Amino acid sequence: MSINTDELEKILRNLKEAIDFAEKFKISKDEVQFKIARDACIQRFEYSLELCWKTAMKKLGSATKFAKPAVCEMARADLIQNSEIWLGFVEARNESSHSYDEDVAKKIYVEILSFYKEAISVLEKLQKI
Repeated sequence: MSINTDELEKILRNLKEAIDFAEKFKISKDEVQFKIARDACIQRFEYSLELCWKTAMKKLGSATKFAKPAVCEMARADLIQNSEIWLGFVEARNESSHSYDEDVAKKIYVEILSFYKEAISVLEKLQKI
């Protein structure tokens, strides 16, 4: 049975929409609107990261149920080039789930911009499996 990547593709498209929306407010310096849009990006990042590694595990036929070991498997399968970056995404996701601090939100938003590019690369590789 083939594992479909359509849901991951859709989720990443939704994340990109949120990023583009937030960037408009960042550029226009509308701080209140930017914070609201940034928070939406953080929420979408959380479930995008989860779906990304879970889809990868399904495609690889792995029974791994946790993010950090999944990142290691993704690296071994050449789905990702730098496991440290991905472990950073996992830490950012964990931090975002347990904190609503402004400084944390700023840091995670920067991570999201990097995550999106990395996740698209993973999606493209998964689509070839």
